[in-house]
Amino acid sequence: MIRIDFRNKVALICGAGGGGIGSAVARSFAEAGAAIAALDQNEELNNATRDVITGFGVRCETFVADLTNPAQAAQVIETVWSKMGGIDMLVNVAGGTKAHQWGRLEDGRDEDFRDVFALNIGYVYRLCADLGRRMIERRSGGSIVNLASVSGLRSAPFHGAYGAAKAGIMALTQTMAVEWAPHGIRVNAVAPGSVLSPRVATFGKGPAHFDTAADGRRSLAPAEIAQGILFLSSDLASGISGQTLTIDAGLACDNPVGTLPELAALMPKSAGR
Repeated sequence: MIRIDFRNKVALICGAGGGGIGSAVARSFAEAGAAIAALDQNEELNNATRDVITGFGVRCETFVADLTNPAQAAQVIETVWSKMGGIDMLVNVAGGTKAHQWGRLEDGRDEDFRDVFALNIGYVYRLCADLGRRMIERRSGGSIVNLASVSGLRSAPFHGAYGAAKAGIMALTQTMAVEWAPHGIRVNAVAPGSVLSPRVATFGKGPAHFDTAADGRRSLAPAEIAQGILFLSSDLASGISGQTLTIDAGLACDNPVGTLPELAALMPKSAGR
């Protein structure tokens, strides 16, 4: 069995509360022995994550910040670094959209566009830049994983700002990987497909969420995304940087013309049927 060993390493997980991808990442890193700096804007949800993490016998400190607030985001790395004694791994999970931010581009509001960018790429740039500077000064190297989305791979109908922000994450990740490679800092991204996190479940399943369908499409559990992030952060991925790992059960490979059953219905019937 291949074992990932994060003992004596510190991981900062942004968006660690709520039982979604961030919580799953914090748990998987703790299982591998990492000390966890769990950051979320909700103290209660963050404390729930800490209660789970400490059960693995590792250190877990919680930090509360509104990452869409530039002033608060600018203090995160300094605060966490000082309390934890350093940061070896950063995972930027916090992001998403609100219900009122979905709609046609021509009906969108500038403030919604700015808010989506602040939550999905603005803080990511700030934290990565601040941590990259620290890692370069310490000459220790490290790993950063940013959360992108399949919505950033192609079009993102009715959530265009989100798709644009996630496409930006992938481009920014590549630039960081190139600039910081001489310093031993690896930077990658993960692009999830449909994920049924507790937060999403409270809003009900929308058209982008699937039970296992006839064509094999399905929504993923947060833990399935976390395992990919765990891999990219580990020495098993020592040669991987500047890449985006798509974890979507094949969703992004779908033919844009239609699903497999829909296409099969168009095929001519054989003479023997």
